[in-house]
Amino acid sequence: MKYSQTIGAILCILLIYCTTQPFVIIESRHWVITGWHTAESNFGQPGKFLSFFAALSLLFFALPFIWAKRFNMVFAALLLSWSIRNFLILSACSMGECPEKQWAIYACIIIAAGILVMTFLPKIKTAATA
Repeated sequence: MKYSQTIGAILCILLIYCTTQPFVIIESRHWVITGWHTAESNFGQPGKFLSFFAALSLLFFALPFIWAKRFNMVFAALLLSWSIRNFLILSACSMGECPEKQWAIYACIIIAAGILVMTFLPKIKTAATA
């Protein structure tokens, strides 16, 4: 695909943006949990991992080397698995209380899946096309 690297880079930037948006809201405690700020919970900061690997993936989308494209597949798989992990952990009901899921937690999964698809379609010049 001709524009797969450009689309992948844009998706990486969108993923970094989505980590700053609210993932879930816990009404009883008045917590708004994002990827970077998880209130007083023990969820850690899952947005740091996503942002770091999205930035690496963005860099590797820009590099024209075959090894960069191969590593990018690994990073994209990590992004997707970490996004699913965030969904499962952050949206789980605890002690009879279910958090209210926001759009960003769904967007992270969809965008990470899009990044993974774009890594499978790199534009690489081969000896036959050069």
